[in-house]
Amino acid sequence: MWLLTLRDLQYRRLRVLVVVLLGAVVMALLFLMTGLVNHLQREPYDATAAIGGSRWVLAAGVSGPFTSAGALPTSDGDDLAGATPVVISRGTLTADEGGDDGAEVVVVGGPLDALGSTMAAPALVSGRPVQGEGEVVVDRSTGLSVGDRAHLGPSAVEVVGLTEHTTVLGGVPLVFTELGAAQDLTFQSRDVVSGFLLDADPPALPEGAGLLTADEVAADALGPLDDAIASIDLVRVLLWLVTAVIVGAVVFLSALERQRDFAILRAMGAPRRTLLVGVAAQAALIALAAAGVAFVLQRLMLPFFPLPVRVPSRALWQIPVGAVIAALAAGAFGLRKVATADPASAFGGR
Repeated sequence: MWLLTLRDLQYRRLRVLVVVLLGAVVMALLFLMTGLVNHLQREPYDATAAIGGSRWVLAAGVSGPFTSAGALPTSDGDDLAGATPVVISRGTLTADEGGDDGAEVVVVGGPLDALGSTMAAPALVSGRPVQGEGEVVVDRSTGLSVGDRAHLGPSAVEVVGLTEHTTVLGGVPLVFTELGAAQDLTFQSRDVVSGFLLDADPPALPEGAGLLTADEVAADALGPLDDAIASIDLVRVLLWLVTAVIVGAVVFLSALERQRDFAILRAMGAPRRTLLVGVAAQAALIALAAAGVAFVLQRLMLPFFPLPVRVPSRALWQIPVGAVIAALAAGAFGLRKVATADPASAFGGR
């Protein structure tokens, strides 16, 4: 039966090739959509981990530093043992070379000693940490390189280091700089900060302050993307349906064309179960071949996406397995043709 299945695939190789290519394109999009959702969901957690601190002390009523504005007196840090002051604000980064209008960024300012020690310094892919005013570390999605000159707002800065996967709000890059420079840019005063970072719950909070965990800060930054993620998930469902229709259609047509062959095989004593397994195996082989081609295609398409796409390792087996299940479900009508094949029809005129 396996030989018959393979021979039938060989006989219909042109049709099978077209179906494999069509299914591969659809599944490549599934890989990419899955990777995009995975990136968007991991993005704020990676950003908070890069900034550091398991607890954030912010102004009362502020839902998170990336989605709300707030300020606390710098002096509040005296009442919070081990606290690291931090400034989080929106800004514009304009490369001196290139002549663009500037890109929106999120400015992260911390004291120099914290950028290298007590506040978790972002992992650098090249360059070095910030060591003084006028220096910045930027995410590589900005397109800048170490040594480039730029303007952060009105201030001239030099890029001294590059990070990766330090973005929020759907691809807005973080720019790390010295605390005083961030205070001047954001508040035009060094008497206030956005909040404080701690490694544990403080004994007491300053008046007018609230406490959030790093996970709560990340979840708040993810909130504005909920509708976008839901839309992508809907597209993923539709892609699964298209995959099922493509593979299921070829299985159904194959079973329809081979109905007389099935009747002859039944008349010769072939068990119905064996015929069903043969058709199901055909659907599974087509689905797995399409998934294999899709994996290669999505790797080729990655550079053309404007946002990072991080395909999770679980997708490497979930999508092929899901494709086989979808193919079998959609090919159920073809399997029904096999199950109802009448041995007597093998000797009729049909």
